[in-house]
Amino acid sequence: MFVKVPYTEDREKSPWAEDTCVPTSKILSDNPSRNYNVAVGKVTIVIADSYGNEYYRLTKKPSGDQLKGYISKVKDQVDKANEKLQKNLDKANDYLAKEDRKNAVKYLLKNFKEGVVGLQAQEDTIRAYHDILDAARSQMAELVEKGDAEGLKALAKDVDKTDMEKEVDEAIDALK
Repeated sequence: MFVKVPYTEDREKSPWAEDTCVPTSKILSDNPSRNYNVAVGKVTIVIADSYGNEYYRLTKKPSGDQLKGYISKVKDQVDKANEKLQKNLDKANDYLAKEDRKNAVKYLLKNFKEGVVGLQAQEDTIRAYHDILDAARSQMAELVEKGDAEGLKALAKDVDKTDMEKEVDEAIDALK
């Protein structure tokens, strides 16, 4: 499927955009030309999967055969990306089985840094991430109720660089 994205020179992020470490679809964003980093005044063809994950970028008009070749390679690239994500997810699940939340989160965040969306392993990663944060929020509420600053500091180490990092820091500051 071919999608022509209207180009806009606006490079400012929306002030209402949610700040999260969980990757989101570039193609569905408020400004795809910004998120795909399309240079001003240059022809850019982004060859992506059905979720908008970029695999190839062309800056010159390709022939039909060249374009067909790139498109046929995308399936293999998607499979490779999913395998890489699955390896990190498996490691995260191993750490979760050992009740090592900090290292589990580390591997989930590695998947997020890949920036891909929609692939099965990434969707499973997102579910695991939210399950971990939900449990951590419950634990944080209990620690706040007890006034346990040391417990909150330990929790802060586990959720470092996550969407919950700021919440825990604020809870620690509130106890002071």
